[in-house]
Amino acid sequence: MHKMILVVQGQIDVEGGSGGWLVIPNHMIFVPADRAFNLRTSRGMRAHVAFLDPQDHPWHHHGCWVTQANPLVHELLTLMLSMAQRGPDGAETLRQLFRTLSHLCQEWFSNPKMLWLPAAKSDEMRAFINYVSAHLEDATVSDACDACHLAPRTMQRLSHEEFSFGLKTLIMEVRMMRAMELLAQDNLPIEAVAQSVGYSSVSSFTTAFTNRSGMSPGEYRQRNRAALQSCRGQADAALQHKAEKSNN
Repeated sequence: MHKMILVVQGQIDVEGGSGGWLVIPNHMIFVPADRAFNLRTSRGMRAHVAFLDPQDHPWHHHGCWVTQANPLVHELLTLMLSMAQRGPDGAETLRQLFRTLSHLCQEWFSNPKMLWLPAAKSDEMRAFINYVSAHLEDATVSDACDACHLAPRTMQRLSHEEFSFGLKTLIMEVRMMRAMELLAQDNLPIEAVAQSVGYSSVSSFTTAFTNRSGMSPGEYRQRNRAALQSCRGQADAALQHKAEKSNN
């Protein structure tokens, strides 16, 4: 079965053969039925998981895909939870909703690099990524290469061989992943987020973030907050209904 996971609280780290995906609140990941993966969750993580029949709609993309959740997926999952609670009376409607969700996933998951970090094949590139992740505020190509004990030219060649892009792009990807995570989960001012991921000014951070995600940091945070409030309310209501049903 295909799996679509929508994170409500906490985060999930998904590792596949070609890289790793970070799934933060109000984001979802599509994992194809034939895709092997490892999954690690943070403490207190809450998520909706939909198991989708591959026969309902063919999946033509390769690998796992992550995207930000939209209002429609929240409405669909709420309706599906409601139908599931009706038992046999809602079974046919629920089946149709699962088919609809399968079709929509093809459209929703259109950005393969969203919150994605490629898997390093060599020890040197793994060391490079680890260094950058631990020194986001001031990481440079030169310092990261020194930590790997290899010349920048050699590391640049390895980066192109393993990722098909250079070291500066790799550093930016690591920074953007962390920025998206902070904007979705924390109440840090945007200026503090920018500084924590290595940008000296809000304007330069805003430009980089907008080019990467298609929206400004403020818009990204606002969309996530509104959707998260709705999503958590739906999850709490479903849990309360389940508890009441068990007590009865």
